[in-house]
Amino acid sequence: MLNHENIQNMERKDIKIIGAGPGGLITGLKLLKAGYEPTIIEKQEKIHTTLCGEGLSAEALSLVPFQDWSKYAPQSFDRATFVFPGGYKAYVMKKCYTMDRNPWFNAMAKEFEKQGGTLILGEDVNDFKQLKYDLLIDSSGPLSKIARYVGNKMHFMPGVQTRIKHDYKFDGMEFYLSRKYSVEYAWIFGKGDLLNVGLLGSMKNLDMFIKDMGLDNGEVIDRLGHTISFFGTKLQKDNIILTGDAAGITNPLTKGGMAAIIHTADIIVDCVKNDKIHEYDQKVMSHPVMAPEYKEALQNFREITDDKLEKAGKMLNGKDLGNLDKKTKFIMTMAAISKPKKMKTLMKALSYSNKYSW
Repeated sequence: MLNHENIQNMERKDIKIIGAGPGGLITGLKLLKAGYEPTIIEKQEKIHTTLCGEGLSAEALSLVPFQDWSKYAPQSFDRATFVFPGGYKAYVMKKCYTMDRNPWFNAMAKEFEKQGGTLILGEDVNDFKQLKYDLLIDSSGPLSKIARYVGNKMHFMPGVQTRIKHDYKFDGMEFYLSRKYSVEYAWIFGKGDLLNVGLLGSMKNLDMFIKDMGLDNGEVIDRLGHTISFFGTKLQKDNIILTGDAAGITNPLTKGGMAAIIHTADIIVDCVKNDKIHEYDQKVMSHPVMAPEYKEALQNFREITDDKLEKAGKMLNGKDLGNLDKKTKFIMTMAAISKPKKMKTLMKALSYSNKYSW
């Protein structure tokens, strides 16, 4: 059982955060803003981000407790574009950006220290049980030892990406829905004079996607892979809590993790302020970022074949997915794309994703 005595009056307690990635930095900044003085411990000698498509909505960015972000956004878009087999396109009309995450995170780290936080670089916490803390927040990644200690069981998916210099003419922030390349999706995100080109799956499939899109004549800057964690099951053990990839709170449908981190950081601050850290796990699990519909919706989405995706694309071609009329929703639900009940669950999960995942 949680020792409530150990978590009272957190403003006078020792709050430590493991990991200076987005989960650690955003949580740290939000705690500072609320009047606490956390310490972030990062094993790397310098802050360096892992693979990410780097796409974020203006809504999510407005919630980041570091508002000087515009110079770290080399590309802006007025929409996200979903490309279906057959070339059909549907849109989510939402202002979004690709971020240059390395300098952005380093700027956040400087702001964290400027506001009074303590940042320790180059220290690997091999035995967290030897640490002294009143509250330990783990954001050390999908392979976290602390997450295993807590008992968090997660699902994993490989993400791969190549950065390419190319004069490709993109149509918004592009997501490609084709089982030829990925059981979920591939992406092309413009980023200044670069393209972030990636998919959920293998590097072999990514090479095929790049070739088919006519991007194989571009200059390759780097090729990266990363393990994406989602469907976290247990986020707390006593006064140890998990966030970010260590928690497995990435959106299962979009695989976007930043927005979930932001909402989870707000829950952490609320729990600390109200001396209710013992409620953290329950509060996160009941939040839409962890909606129970996601599990069934992801399975339903993966079952949709390219033929059915093309049929959906034909019905949705040119439409704004964020503002579908009732008639279109009814047609989509009753069509042979998926069984009506499955389609209804998928649409509900997608509505959560649109609001809480990127």
